[in-house]
Amino acid sequence: MSETGIPKTYDHRAVEARLYEEWERTGAFVADPNPEKPAYCIVLPPPNVTGALHMGHALNGSIQDTLARRARMKGYEALWLPGVDHASIALQNVVERKLLREEGKTKWEVGREEFIERCREFADEARGTMLGQLRRLGASVDWRRLRYTMDEKYIDSVLTAFIELYNDGSIYRGTRIVNWCPRDRSAISDLEVNYEDTDGKLYGLRYPFSDGEGPGPDGDEFVQVFSTRPETMLGDVALVVNPEDGRYKGLVGRRVTVPFVGREIEIYADEHVDPDFGTGVLKVTPAHDLNDFEIGGRLGLEPVNVLNPDGTMNENGADFAGMDRMESRKAVAARLGEKGLLGEVKEYRHRVGHCDRCGTVIEPWLSEQWWVAMEGLARPAIEALEKGEIRVYPDSWRRETTRWLENIHDWNVSRQLWWGHRIPVWYGPNGETVASKESPGEGWEQDPDILDTWFSSGLWPFATLGWPEENEDLGYFYPTSLLSTAREIMYLWVARMIMMGLRFRNKVPFEKVNVHSIVLAEDGTKMSKSKGNTIDPLDLFEEYGTDAVRFGLLYQSSTQDFAYSYERAAMGRAFVTKLWNATRFVLNYPEGGEGGEMSVSDRWVLSEFNRTAREYDRLLEECEFSEAMRLIYGFAWNQFADWFIEIAKAAPSPETPRVLREVFIGTLKLLHPVMPFATEEMARLMGEEGPLARGSFPAFDSSLEDSGADALLGRTRRAVSAVRSFRAESKVDGELAGRVVGEVDPAVFTGLSGVKLVGSMDGDATATLPAGDVVVEVSLSEEMRRGEIDRLRKEISRVEGEVRRAEGKLGNAKFVERAPADVVSAEREKLQTNGRMLETLNVRLEGYL
Repeated sequence: MSETGIPKTYDHRAVEARLYEEWERTGAFVADPNPEKPAYCIVLPPPNVTGALHMGHALNGSIQDTLARRARMKGYEALWLPGVDHASIALQNVVERKLLREEGKTKWEVGREEFIERCREFADEARGTMLGQLRRLGASVDWRRLRYTMDEKYIDSVLTAFIELYNDGSIYRGTRIVNWCPRDRSAISDLEVNYEDTDGKLYGLRYPFSDGEGPGPDGDEFVQVFSTRPETMLGDVALVVNPEDGRYKGLVGRRVTVPFVGREIEIYADEHVDPDFGTGVLKVTPAHDLNDFEIGGRLGLEPVNVLNPDGTMNENGADFAGMDRMESRKAVAARLGEKGLLGEVKEYRHRVGHCDRCGTVIEPWLSEQWWVAMEGLARPAIEALEKGEIRVYPDSWRRETTRWLENIHDWNVSRQLWWGHRIPVWYGPNGETVASKESPGEGWEQDPDILDTWFSSGLWPFATLGWPEENEDLGYFYPTSLLSTAREIMYLWVARMIMMGLRFRNKVPFEKVNVHSIVLAEDGTKMSKSKGNTIDPLDLFEEYGTDAVRFGLLYQSSTQDFAYSYERAAMGRAFVTKLWNATRFVLNYPEGGEGGEMSVSDRWVLSEFNRTAREYDRLLEECEFSEAMRLIYGFAWNQFADWFIEIAKAAPSPETPRVLREVFIGTLKLLHPVMPFATEEMARLMGEEGPLARGSFPAFDSSLEDSGADALLGRTRRAVSAVRSFRAESKVDGELAGRVVGEVDPAVFTGLSGVKLVGSMDGDATATLPAGDVVVEVSLSEEMRRGEIDRLRKEISRVEGEVRRAEGKLGNAKFVERAPADVVSAEREKLQTNGRMLETLNVRLEGYL
């Protein structure tokens, strides 16, 4: 303990849990409609109920908490609304594995109702983990308002939205190609498909002519097609060639037979075909390929589905019926070989989709599903984005999202799973179909499918505030102020929230969208459990402290992805230590007397703080987090701790104690949204009334701007730095005598440089220390004179090199003609400055010789 009773080092382990409990207990994060305050609202992107905090959560949570705390301090009624997602397919997979591992049963054996109850119980137990980790992050959410996509009110919101869209014709039943997971026996979203480069084979499949018109243009009795999935040939309904491919003009209109099933199919022309792939002939399997489905639709061909939902071959698979698709792939190829209908088999590396949750190879599969017609929903969203009703950081993602909406396809919203929001459509005993929250009566059967989780998530900004009920919360906090998210869900989630917000509230759901960086592993690759390169933020919180980790993440965050750097966490920890030491210094600093004028240094630090506060606030408003961290770090570490604290020791004024405390408290307030725990503890030790969490954010005060003090202290600091550099290079300690050419603050200069200012140094050897627009001359002993001669010669050599470099550039006609005018101008200015410096250095050197 120090003499003030404050520990010499800051211990985050002793502070963080205590302060968070205190914030919760005192309602520091509570927000309710308040007509006397402007509203500010962020809805937390709901993490999966089964999830654990990862580095992406840590970064995005730090961003949101920073903005929510800042808004609260700026006088807004700031609500950061927490919630979790039921994680349909993810949780169902976890519970299925648990059931099999612990009881040796499948979900089919326990039945739907019992399985759903198991999922509900598991979700209730698991969500506490993520919520506890959000507390560790310091999240200033209003826990009273915690929402869950499977709570009773939220389910009502989801069902209401579905029924409204169904009744106005926006939701319909249709048969199309989907991403099908045979293990889960369900359609999955594009986001849930991971594409991996996989070693496979390219099989030459031969289709014999069946029209009696003889061989083809190449003299063969068959047409050969290359495919990676020979088992799907059993569902082929046509072959196609490019109409511009001269090799096959004679093939169009001819007929061939599909082996094993005996189906006679025609050869068509279609521009989709790539003449350079394989033989230039494409087989059309509308039930098992999206492009083929579209070609088949253009040609009016009926699809033939050869797969069961579990990935086995169905009755259309001829002799291969009942085989697993991978087994039938080998069997079909072998049988083709026996019949002389297998051409060349090549090794082939290609991208194959896998289910994100279970790793199963995805099957493009024709399936009857529920779809949302998107064109009508997308149009208002496009208009809102084009008019700038939503500001997106960076703006390139506004343009990208607009382009995606302009080319949008209808959305498959049904899933063949059990855990989730069951589709509220009922089928009557007489063939009736109605959408209803409750059963219409006896004999009615509910659709077995559930809704895509992205459908329920799309309602998040207003369903969390009580919609469809028209209440005070919804009127006050909607539209929300900002959404912060990763780019990978801009289309799947953000765009859909915009469409749903406009459809159900006639307003965009948020005023701003921040698209944050992705935190990569140290080697710059994507973090993955399978690679073993993930970083647990909880381990970082424990080692470095939560504030240090938050600061380090924001320091690295920009519009570009970044490899995580432990050095930035260490930098954040060192920053906390610097602030802690400043706390101890300010508390131990003698109190000032009554009255007295501020010194130039006092005015300078107030002016610098004021300017920093304005720019820092602007950068946070524009979501420029990395630049904001660099700015506040530079002020707190450099101007305040390294300069003003030293000035306060060496050349204080009667007002310095007040200014010292005022600027330090202000700095803690600026940093509080980013580093809430340490700053709150320091402010408490400083005797601040009330917590920073509910305090005020420093506002720009034009009366504190002082260009004169800024200029004078700027020159003084440069002069002091020049002397310090000279001392370090020449290894000179003790007091020196000298003078300064140019105006500086003499008390500060002498106090920090150790140079006693004298009126004249006639006859003395002097060291000349240029420092921008001021020059310091220091009296030298003989030994120092010789050392200064060596130093000047080295400096002359360096400056001569700079002059030659600039002259070379400016002597290059191409550089002068092609380089931007400001670059050429800067080079000329450098040449002139270095030329003058060279003259000065040579004159000084001559004075020593």
